[in-house]
Amino acid sequence: MNIKQVRYVCAIMDLGSFSAAAAREGVSVQAVSKAIAELESSLDGPLFERRSAGVTPTPLGRAFATRACRVLDEWEALERFASAPGVTSASAPLHMGFCCPVYPGVERLVKLISTVTGKVLDRQVDVEMLRCSDALDALHSGRCAALITIGPIEADDVACGALGTVSSDVLVPQDHPLAAKSEVTIDELADYPVLYPCDFEHYCHAVVDEYLKRGLRSEVVKLSMGDPVPESVTDGSCYSFIFVGNITGAPEGHVIRPLAKGDALPVPICLSSLRRPGGIDFVSFRRALSRLSLFG
Repeated sequence: MNIKQVRYVCAIMDLGSFSAAAAREGVSVQAVSKAIAELESSLDGPLFERRSAGVTPTPLGRAFATRACRVLDEWEALERFASAPGVTSASAPLHMGFCCPVYPGVERLVKLISTVTGKVLDRQVDVEMLRCSDALDALHSGRCAALITIGPIEADDVACGALGTVSSDVLVPQDHPLAAKSEVTIDELADYPVLYPCDFEHYCHAVVDEYLKRGLRSEVVKLSMGDPVPESVTDGSCYSFIFVGNITGAPEGHVIRPLAKGDALPVPICLSSLRRPGGIDFVSFRRALSRLSLFG
């Protein structure tokens, strides 16, 4: 028996399939199947019943998983301690940056990220909202130990990986013609301009640009902080894409409408840190975060 087998058992119990467990652990399905088969052989009994719709734990599997998940929690706590000797929850807070356009209600998401990452890292975490243009400087200067971004950061000295995805919806004023709809399509959006916040290029590339590639025909209204507000924004005809609206809610005077099934794109949420000893262990972070169900 080894800790990888324990990890795989817990992942399968959490996610209900070998393939989902393999994706979370960053290994092949064959590697998970082989490890579980070897574990079952050593235990003289099956842990899971394999079915076309997924897997179901056997009585032995449930009993083993109950103990295995407790062991895994302790093991991961030990890994965190070993990767940062001398660091305890009483140490100075860990600073993380969150690159996201500022809008009313987003502070609820910032608080949630701080709470969840604090649980994952067993340490107080302070989250600072940053413009994308300031993100790499914040990492290189040590102002932030890690960044959470909408979409990936590409730099030679930065390790970046996807934590998961969230839904993308449309934010419109209450008196906007699309506000009366229960959901909207990309074709219906074509008649209205879309806001493009230039200071948040990770968001724009991962969301607006991806919809444009998918056939969105809306006029793009580019706006940077400090720029005069275009008439299309002030007259209420402009819309924006929004993510995790179920957490942040809509700003006053606005409503959130989902995109029609087939048109909606999942938005990648990424974690980035510098490639250096003592950095955040992305695989362990993603594994723990997935169990807390913040991102899909």
